[in-house]
Amino acid sequence: MDSKKVALFEQILEEMVPFHRILQLRLEEISTGCARLRIPYRPDLVGDPRRNSIHGGVIASAMDAAGGAAALTTLTSYEDRCSTIDLRVDYYRPGRAEDIITEARIAQNGNRVIFTHIKAYHPSDPNSIIAEGTAVFSVRRTEPSNNIETPLVL
Repeated sequence: MDSKKVALFEQILEEMVPFHRILQLRLEEISTGCARLRIPYRPDLVGDPRRNSIHGGVIASAMDAAGGAAALTTLTSYEDRCSTIDLRVDYYRPGRAEDIITEARIAQNGNRVIFTHIKAYHPSDPNSIIAEGTAVFSVRRTEPSNNIETPLVL
């Protein structure tokens, strides 16, 4: 993906979505069908002060944003629309008081829906998954997409 497209995705994800600004979400990497985002740790993101763990809603929101970012890479025009219609998150362990990475890949790119697989982890321990999930996005393209029937390789 060329640097102009990456800069546009960065602007959309980090600046144009008000809730992403609240989370201080940062785009780490993006390519067709894939996205990796970072939520920098802040004490006000803690959900359980007894354990000093990140609120599950913050993790789910970041996972939804990563899935949406991956889905956005398949759109063909600025007028195309994409919105979450389903999000499932399975939590495996608490998010520690440190940055969290959410990583999404498209599992199936359909004509009207896109299915993504998403995981959340700490950059200090990428093999220890905090949460894993799937998100389904409704998509309305102004022009038909190429390779709709072919899922991207995970």
